[in-house]
Amino acid sequence: MMFKTDNSWKLITDAAGMTPVYFDAAEKIVTVHNTDTLPTLNGLSILDLEDFTLSRISITDSRLTDERIERTVLDLVSNQYKYFLGKDLTLNFRRNKMNKAIISILGPALMDQTLNLRENDELTVKIGNWMAREYKMNILEEDAEPSSTYLANTHLMNYSSYMKKDIELADEELDNFNSLYNLNDENLEARSSIEYNLLHKLNYRNEQKPMLIYDPFNVLAIQEIIYSFKDAAAFDPLTRINKIMHPAIDFYDFSEGMTLLQKYTKMKKQNQKMSEELKKVVVNQEFLREAETQGISVSENLDGKILDKGITVHPASQLISKDDIYEMTYVKNGPGMILVESYFNNPKNAHRIKVELNNELFNIDEFLEGKFIQSGSEINIKMYYERNYDAASWQKAGKITVKEID
Repeated sequence: MMFKTDNSWKLITDAAGMTPVYFDAAEKIVTVHNTDTLPTLNGLSILDLEDFTLSRISITDSRLTDERIERTVLDLVSNQYKYFLGKDLTLNFRRNKMNKAIISILGPALMDQTLNLRENDELTVKIGNWMAREYKMNILEEDAEPSSTYLANTHLMNYSSYMKKDIELADEELDNFNSLYNLNDENLEARSSIEYNLLHKLNYRNEQKPMLIYDPFNVLAIQEIIYSFKDAAAFDPLTRINKIMHPAIDFYDFSEGMTLLQKYTKMKKQNQKMSEELKKVVVNQEFLREAETQGISVSENLDGKILDKGITVHPASQLISKDDIYEMTYVKNGPGMILVESYFNNPKNAHRIKVELNNELFNIDEFLEGKFIQSGSEINIKMYYERNYDAASWQKAGKITVKEID
């Protein structure tokens, strides 16, 4: 933009100088033709067209908290869509948070506009079709060039990349850069890397632009406040834009190409599978070790408790198969009788759990009141179910106690 003040014509560019404007102080010319030798304007510089010197736009130091900066950014972008109502617009699309934010900002103006898929991988095409249906947009044919008046882009919304301080300049080059753009003031030294990155690492800065470029953060007020935030890790205006201006956009997961409903269904299946696997995990090692120490032989699918001159056992898992055999061999410590007791008080279904006691077959409820056994030194018990079960109640039903009676 050109303007006249104090009888002198002056020139400024947009906030980020997305279309480079080069100037030659010696020849006193201004050009937009790409050159590697001439300096270029940035958004904070004013070029005096009389003597071709640069001065800086005066910016008040921001004393806002990071939270307030986020709120201010939101206020500054919330009405930008109004400029595009009734105008011809193409949205450049990639699967990232920046595109979610620009869709949140432009949402009311996107109906019947054009969607340009910058990549043609399967996920991008899939999500692009979702967005096209959601906003009644037309997807640009592959290899076709946008022909709209305006092109919406998001490069400046990747503000964290311009904050990086690893600029590759020798000390003399850095001094020359700071001198040219009036960054020698100690209060502006921190701006060197930001302004250098904006001039040299803005991806589409040097591309030919046959249309007008819209980027939500190409506003001087926004540029200034986002580069004055203090806590880079916690500062996230893009998420705030999405959550407040268009929370429904997060129904779509751009990274995985899934909707929230699909993710929920997938996670539900995974949780069910994990639950099934956990049912198979038996934490009974302490019981097995203690039984071995007492000289009691038990199969690894049993859990229970060692008693004084006895043992109580039950299936270690509630996931029970009719092919499982639960076996225990108890060796008497001395003379006397053995009491074998069960606890399943359900005569109707008692036949579904069979118990072999020293090769003699019983239903489990036949030991409900306790059965005294006159036996030799060993008592062998095998138990099995006639059906498959997955229930704590059936696990509990297989509880049996063997105890010596003096």
